[in-house]
Amino acid sequence: MTPASARGPIEKMTSNSQQFNMRSDAIVVRGVHDVGASDSPEHKKLESKIDALAALVSQLATSQKSVAPAKVCGICTSINHPTDACPSLQDSSAGPDAPQEYTSNIYNNIPPH
Repeated sequence: MTPASARGPIEKMTSNSQQFNMRSDAIVVRGVHDVGASDSPEHKKLESKIDALAALVSQLATSQKSVAPAKVCGICTSINHPTDACPSLQDSSAGPDAPQEYTSNIYNNIPPH
């Protein structure tokens, strides 16, 4: 096969592997499909069903009470308090009556020179 004769099949393979169909035998649908208003009984029946559904949805939306989800403590899983107010976070040993050794800063205690 010569390079000139191989060119045709190679071009056909590349055009067939493209993402978009560029061949001339592709079916192209052109035109505008017009939808007109109809006063047929089927059209009126569908319209009344849509109106009834819209009324039902709006009625459900107004009558439904919004319930806030229960906030659960992330530490003890209680619903009586949020995570930042959990009793297990309360340090009872560091109160005003605690000894000085427990309330002092132990990380920056540098003895005097």
